[in-house]
Amino acid sequence: MKKIRTGGAYIFLCISCFFTIGPMVFLLLLSVRTKTELIREGVLSLPKILHFENYIQAWKQGHFSVYFKNSIIISVISVIGVVVFSVLIAYAMAYYDFIGKGLVNALILAGLIIPFEIIIIPLFYNMKFIGLLGTRAPVYLTHIAMNIPMSVFLIIGFIKDIPKELVESARMDGAGEFTVMCKIVVPIIVPALVSVVILIFMWTWNDFMLSNIMLREDNIRTLPLGLSFFKGKFSRDIPMTSAASAIIMSPVFLVYMIFQKWMIKGLTMGAVKG
Repeated sequence: MKKIRTGGAYIFLCISCFFTIGPMVFLLLLSVRTKTELIREGVLSLPKILHFENYIQAWKQGHFSVYFKNSIIISVISVIGVVVFSVLIAYAMAYYDFIGKGLVNALILAGLIIPFEIIIIPLFYNMKFIGLLGTRAPVYLTHIAMNIPMSVFLIIGFIKDIPKELVESARMDGAGEFTVMCKIVVPIIVPALVSVVILIFMWTWNDFMLSNIMLREDNIRTLPLGLSFFKGKFSRDIPMTSAASAIIMSPVFLVYMIFQKWMIKGLTMGAVKG
């Protein structure tokens, strides 16, 4: 029975990998072909010659250099903002008792359960009222606010696992709260922080709905918006559209492949404690 369960698990994992990796491989194969070859030989045939010039043409004709810069700026600011505020909030919630702590905890839980679609209309008018429309600020400020609850919820679980004696001994030695947080707590919760960074980067980079609502000018649009306009212009050029999609996908894929061990460690640490 153990061998059957193990074999079944391997079969399930193989099927899952096929449906996960298969579309990505299919997209990459389409991106290095030509329209003529695609029509003549079909979409399932393998390319005879790799046409990497599709990537260069897609990059130039889609103005992806501008969209790439905007996506980088918004994603980096969002990640930094979420990490900084989440660490500060989680540290205070873990080690301090203050008036209104229950209310803060309730607001964090509310942030986890309130759907984004409910607040998008008042959020748009608020950003318009304070004069932020026409800039990148509405997007990264919203991402920071919306992702803090999840990040605090994840980080605070790691902080509570740190022995309080370690923190108390540092305080007795004369270390201030900022020193304790930066030199003792933060190095221990690095796996959790890496998980937060990867998740926030992926969500921000791939965001379409919020960016589509807030970013109207072409010079501040992000890559997903740029791809949407690119697909409308080159809808019949499947290799070019596939190359553009691969360009947008590559940064997130590289970040995940580099930091996947840290991410898995951060998300699973503590799950097997008895």
